[in-house]
Amino acid sequence: MDELERPDHNVLYIWKAEVLTVWGIWFLVVLGCSIFALLKLDAPAWVVGFAAIPVIIGALNLFFLNMRWNRWTFQITPNTLEMSHGVVVRHRRIVARNRIQHVDFNSGPIGRKFDLVHVVVHTAGATVGTIPGVRTARAEQLRTELMSGQKSL
Repeated sequence: MDELERPDHNVLYIWKAEVLTVWGIWFLVVLGCSIFALLKLDAPAWVVGFAAIPVIIGALNLFFLNMRWNRWTFQITPNTLEMSHGVVVRHRRIVARNRIQHVDFNSGPIGRKFDLVHVVVHTAGATVGTIPGVRTARAEQLRTELMSGQKSL
């Protein structure tokens, strides 16, 4: 039986940066709109409380990151690539290896700092999945395994 793999644990740093960036921007936008409404439109003072919504959602996202990492698995069998992820809604994708046409690597600045890439798998005309947070050396190995049609040891 083939062994389940998980993304590198350092992918949690990338995910945390993404959550903090996205929900931090939303906080600033909502806070700015609330202050504008308070000062220029004579809105009641409680309107500023809406700025707490992105903070709460961001905190919930941060809370569930370890569970997200723990539920993200993938494995290469002799005939398939199997990926499974999701905290609330579970997604499971099985791709026949002989259908895979090419494999790309994507990496942002934080990923490069930790030597991590996202492995993007393509079939004819479609992206069928992305495996996040894979060390560069392991990603090269995955590409070789997926493109050769044989599992290396």
